[in-house]
Amino acid sequence: MKNFLLIFSLVFLMVSCKNQEENQEADDIQNIELENDRNAYPDSSKPESRSGTSENNKTPQRTNNIETPDSVKGRDTKEETQGRISNTKYVKVDENDGGCSCYCVDIVTTGQTELCLKQDEIYINARFSQSGNTTLVYFSGPSAKNTNDELPWEDFDTNTPIAEITPTAEGMKLDWKGFSINGELAVDYAIYGKKALEGSYRKQ
Repeated sequence: MKNFLLIFSLVFLMVSCKNQEENQEADDIQNIELENDRNAYPDSSKPESRSGTSENNKTPQRTNNIETPDSVKGRDTKEETQGRISNTKYVKVDENDGGCSCYCVDIVTTGQTELCLKQDEIYINARFSQSGNTTLVYFSGPSAKNTNDELPWEDFDTNTPIAEITPTAEGMKLDWKGFSINGELAVDYAIYGKKALEGSYRKQ
């Protein structure tokens, strides 16, 4: 019986010591954390809690006049379309060509249009492509009205712009670039189209 009491006392003493050590260790850890917080926030008190929301993590207040993605998209679309060349026919300034036999450009967004490079002789089909506010003009091939068979039509590039169109207050301006062959300007044929097409245009 005495041995049992002695063993029970020893076990109870060991458990008590262990609990006391664990409590002391927990206190030490808490003190270290408090000391670290005081060092991290020397001029202010400790934040409300470690899991609480700090000033830097607070959700910013909503303000009026916030632009949503849809409103920004709508605004950009409006700005992008302002000043672009519209689908209409343009007549070259200072040219008396009411019938548009040679000094007109009919802008179309789909399909092809016919351009006159030299009246009653050289006519081509062209397509347009928009690049910002600039309209690029590409050669597609000679049109049915063309009577000039001396130009190397099959050699001319169809993916290199032959002209650029930019909007103006009165209408548009066409800058003739010329035909290209294998990505290089075809110097011998660059003059074709320049006289008839290059210049300022007004809406018909």
